[in-house]
Amino acid sequence: MRLLTRYILGKIWPPALLAALVISFVVVGGAIRTEMRAITERIPIGQMAVMDIMRIGFYALPTMVGYIFPITFLLGIMFVFSRLAQHNELTAMKAAGIPLKRIVLPVVVLGAVLSMVAFAVADRAQPWAYQRLVRLVTTELPLRMTVDALPAGVIHEVGDCRVYLGRREADGTLRDVVILQPREEGANAFYADSARLITREGDLQLELHNGYFIPSDPKQHFSFESLVNSAPMPKPMKAPSASEGLTLAALRQEERRLADLFRETEALPVGTALRNMRLEIKNRLAFPLMCLAVSIVGAPLGVRAKRTGQSYAFTLGLGIIGLYFILRKLVELPMLLPLSSTIALGQAPNILLCLLGLALIWRVDRV
Repeated sequence: MRLLTRYILGKIWPPALLAALVISFVVVGGAIRTEMRAITERIPIGQMAVMDIMRIGFYALPTMVGYIFPITFLLGIMFVFSRLAQHNELTAMKAAGIPLKRIVLPVVVLGAVLSMVAFAVADRAQPWAYQRLVRLVTTELPLRMTVDALPAGVIHEVGDCRVYLGRREADGTLRDVVILQPREEGANAFYADSARLITREGDLQLELHNGYFIPSDPKQHFSFESLVNSAPMPKPMKAPSASEGLTLAALRQEERRLADLFRETEALPVGTALRNMRLEIKNRLAFPLMCLAVSIVGAPLGVRAKRTGQSYAFTLGLGIIGLYFILRKLVELPMLLPLSSTIALGQAPNILLCLLGLALIWRVDRV
């Protein structure tokens, strides 16, 4: 029987892994496009390397595990059982006296193991990856931006300064440069026909040529042929506070704080934040168990598919996934509910699929 278990599970992981690679490529590509659209609003695309894009995709991947694991595992189950049926291997197993329940059992056990792995990834790897994604987007990339990389013809906000570049020469020389430095008593303004970014004693400085300096007191303005001034430097962007960067224990602690605050104030923004926090806790607990739920339903359906073909098996698998998300949408009520009720409703699709799957497993050996 151990040989049979190894044989069935060994057949499942290659198509499941292939499906995981394809789906990961699609969903991570979408996440990269979303992040890049937000990043390029503040950071020139030329400041980003290929490695930065790869890091964005790598950090975004753990947030998708709750979707990727169950979908790919279910598709692997349906693919393998359809192949076994087409090659009459299931018929041979039944003729050898092996009940279909015994064939289904290893798949269900593997689904339970994957659920535990998915929970660990969501609770540990996801916050770690999200925090590093935020640090990359809000700190590393903005601080890497230099004045000479700014697009010409547009006013840019660089740190506390406003910078305008008329054009950029092929050798890196900047033309028609205007810099405004806000001060408490006004603003300093620099204008130069040309400028070049230089490094002195490890600091970036801007060497201006043929221009004017107009301080907050315009009576003290003067012209210059050459002037070296500190280059405008960007500041880190404000990091968003999001529940994706918290572990389940931290989410629970924050939920208790918001619940106490809502009881005291009954403020609508606090209630909205509390509801979102409870929904995040619900998702952290519900999505990992989706692996177990789809395996309990998919395995008996796949093993009874007979010789219906792989297209039918894939369609059936996608139908199960669609049913799960429809149920999930139906039980997500647009109101603030107690945490226990929110978690129970989140688990409702898993429970319904498990009950359906147990009924199918009970009847799987019947003709």
